[in-house]
Amino acid sequence: MKKKLSLILMCLFISSTIFAQAVLPNDVLLKVRSSVFEVVVDKYEDTTISYEKKLPMERIPFAIRNDKYTPIGTAFLLEDGTFYSAAHVITLYGDSYKTDYYLRDADGNTYPIDEITSFSNTRDYISFTVPDYEFEEGMGLKINEKAKMNTNVFSVGNALGEGIIIRNGILTSRTYEMEAGEWQWLRFSAAASPGNSGGPLINEEGEVIGIITMKSENENLNYALPIAETKNDPENTGIIKSSVYYRLPNVTNEKELDDFKTQIKLPMKYKELHSQLTSEYKEFIKKTFDKMKEEYGPNGKGGYGNSRNWPDFAFYSYSPSFPYTVYKDDSGDWDLGNNNTKSYALKDNGNVYYTSMMNYFVAVIEKPDSISLKELLSSPKTYMDYCLEAYKLQRNVGSEQIALTSFGEPCKQESYTDYFGRTWQVTYYDVKFADAMLVCYALPTPTGVYLMYMLDSISEVLASHYLDMQYVADSYYSDMFGKVKNWKEYFELPESLVGKRPAFMNDLIIETKDNNLNLKAGPFQVSLTEDVFKTDDETKIDIITGFNKDSKGNVALEIKGFTVYNSTKTEDYKYFSFRKFYKPTEDAKKQITQNWEQFINKVSPYNGEPYNSDQYTYLDSVFVQENAEESDFAYIMFNELKNQNRFEEIKEFSEKVRGCTKFN
Repeated sequence: MKKKLSLILMCLFISSTIFAQAVLPNDVLLKVRSSVFEVVVDKYEDTTISYEKKLPMERIPFAIRNDKYTPIGTAFLLEDGTFYSAAHVITLYGDSYKTDYYLRDADGNTYPIDEITSFSNTRDYISFTVPDYEFEEGMGLKINEKAKMNTNVFSVGNALGEGIIIRNGILTSRTYEMEAGEWQWLRFSAAASPGNSGGPLINEEGEVIGIITMKSENENLNYALPIAETKNDPENTGIIKSSVYYRLPNVTNEKELDDFKTQIKLPMKYKELHSQLTSEYKEFIKKTFDKMKEEYGPNGKGGYGNSRNWPDFAFYSYSPSFPYTVYKDDSGDWDLGNNNTKSYALKDNGNVYYTSMMNYFVAVIEKPDSISLKELLSSPKTYMDYCLEAYKLQRNVGSEQIALTSFGEPCKQESYTDYFGRTWQVTYYDVKFADAMLVCYALPTPTGVYLMYMLDSISEVLASHYLDMQYVADSYYSDMFGKVKNWKEYFELPESLVGKRPAFMNDLIIETKDNNLNLKAGPFQVSLTEDVFKTDDETKIDIITGFNKDSKGNVALEIKGFTVYNSTKTEDYKYFSFRKFYKPTEDAKKQITQNWEQFINKVSPYNGEPYNSDQYTYLDSVFVQENAEESDFAYIMFNELKNQNRFEEIKEFSEKVRGCTKFN
């Protein structure tokens, strides 16, 4: 019995030893608490954004809801009067709405950060001054540069933004930084949560042995920079080195790796430092982008104008139901493509056709009848509201998701003229509560507007996304379509809304009078009388563009055809279309060469004989130079009538249309 009792007591003793929690002496605890601070920034709430209902802020915890600041990390004071944190806590470069940083003590007092005295984003530390904080002798923490393995350590910091807390663990190991092994991180088992970054890792005496920088993703072993490493960089110097992998959104298999590197003399006021580094960073990104754009632009060495797929681009022209984007796929081939789209009906016969592509929201908006084209394009807020109506963006508030209904008026507007001379409206919208921004590129069309937008951090939007979207805008391909009344509106738009006409549209004229149509579209000129085809405001006209090379050998767009038709719902439905095809080059694919031979040899169905398909009667005719073998191009006319076996009628219709058409 005595042996059994002794065994139980021994087990209890061992158990209490194993599970005993190391604690700091009271005097050390007080010193630590007075020397560690929250890093906070001003809290923003957007006044321009509208929601489907009032935001349920009561679902947010009281302390967060009533805090005028947003906690983002931790900082601490050393006994020499210097404040330290992790470099990533304070935005050194990149646009941000967070322009002022403060330290907040346990009593809620705040002190603005003033001058930056040293930093390294690779070692991830920063030091700075806080002039409004009254420093006295004996304040601050001591440094201990000789951290001992397998000893008790404490993580101190603003864990989860809920104030400074202290948690214990063991200093387990050292591990080399991954790039060049220039130093060793301290690894420790004390808990570290978001918000701990920049806080001190201390020993049992309250001495700083490291700056907490990273949380382990897969296990409870977190990282701190040994405090001694803050002395291993040149004095009064800030060091930036970041590897940047840059990739164009629609060039999926290529990326540019480069390092953003700079050193800057310190001390310097934070705002001045941030402005200078941001300017250097954006210039670096712009140079990287320009390098890739030159390489993969239409005429670049790696662009589609010099690719094995160019004969496809030059030969074919398309009428996609949703615009294409030129892209380079994983195999290295260039192609035209889009994603499956969804549709949303607006009131008054308007529509939004949309999809997600290359991480962008992409949409075609057909305006409602109740708004003019000029009104739509004059109000970016309106077409953005239509997008939000079709595709919900939501904000998380507590456990609830609330849909946005409007971003309000743009905070900035500009324009971009793309490679082919088309003018895009570019608008930006503040999303301050998330330190984010939305950028939208919009191209006017006869029926409304085509647009793409990206919502991301303001830093990414103003450094790279706006550039990426320029490249994607250059890659946009679609025909232009609309009813006669739409074209009238489009041609009446002021240059301030649509910019100057691109070169390929200088060959476009659409005029109607007394149900007659005068149409000039590239190489085609049609004077269509009422007895051949009755034209009114509801008549639909599609202008078909295609790729070619100009006299300098550069990729260009030109009008390669057009289509005129009325509604299939009418009894007198008629359709005719003309296309121009160029003789393929010798390096063209076999399929293209075969298509060309079929055209010039007038092989069925291009033999001018009518035929039935589905519920329609068709007739396709080819027009080439007298010596077909020497022809550099061919014209094809396509005719269509509703219902089958209307052979004589379609022959007569085709002859009349051909008689009204000239080829230039």
